[in-house]
Amino acid sequence: MRVGVDIPYFATPAEIRDYVQAVEGLGFHHVGFSEHVCSTLDSDFPAPVFSFDDPWHESFTLASFLAAVTRTIELNPAMLLLPLYPPVLAAKQAAEVDSLSGGRLRIGASIGWNERECQSLGVDPASRGARFEEQVVVMRRLWAERAVDHDGRFFGLSQAGISPRPQRPIPVWFGAGPLPSGGFPGPTAMARAARLADGFKFVAPTALDPDRVATTIDELRARVAAAGRSPEAFGIEVRLVSQAITPDDWPGLVHRARELGATHLGLSNRIAGGTVDDQIELCRSFRDTTSELW
Repeated sequence: MRVGVDIPYFATPAEIRDYVQAVEGLGFHHVGFSEHVCSTLDSDFPAPVFSFDDPWHESFTLASFLAAVTRTIELNPAMLLLPLYPPVLAAKQAAEVDSLSGGRLRIGASIGWNERECQSLGVDPASRGARFEEQVVVMRRLWAERAVDHDGRFFGLSQAGISPRPQRPIPVWFGAGPLPSGGFPGPTAMARAARLADGFKFVAPTALDPDRVATTIDELRARVAAAGRSPEAFGIEVRLVSQAITPDDWPGLVHRARELGATHLGLSNRIAGGTVDDQIELCRSFRDTTSELW
């Protein structure tokens, strides 16, 4: 099982660099980071810990910076708000990050929750689910084919291509789950992931209901099989919320993740608070307490 951490809401390049280099040195396998392209004052944020002035970094810009200051750790935009990007641009930026990082990109993508953000970028919020699905198809073709013809509902390409193309299929995982449902995905999101995604990354609040996580994993795998795909090849990342449990709980929850057959575990420390040194020490303690179970 691959174990990673989140990047807290650090604003400065030095904070981000010091933190990711430290967690890479601690042996973590991946680092996750969220985004918003813009915030809107008239939006109701999904939790009181978030605000209009939080330092949201754009995923590909941040991933490029991380690629330059790290060497081995996997880079995991989670979640990349894909409907906000033209698919050719997203495919190109992902291919560049993957190439420049030495094949270390794993995309976590979702449709996003902020309808006003979509409108600010010229995207109809009502169509973002269907737009998202078409984007993933187009991006994968651009990564694999020299020139692409595509006549779709939202996008049209004629002999379009990007170069250089990635040297491997870039993993595209999905994530979904509104907070009123405890962060768990609904039937539409699960069906979409089963048909199109390489894996599914649970959102942080789901860690508070491990029994429902287990049943949701079973349902996801059943849907993947029903879609004619291999459940064994479908990745699952479960979460562990650092500020909601005590260190005494860590080993048991890591062991439970292994029992569930999770391929990845993410320490959700994004909103745990504290300085860079505080967050590094939290990650160090987690590593020291649980690494024998990874």
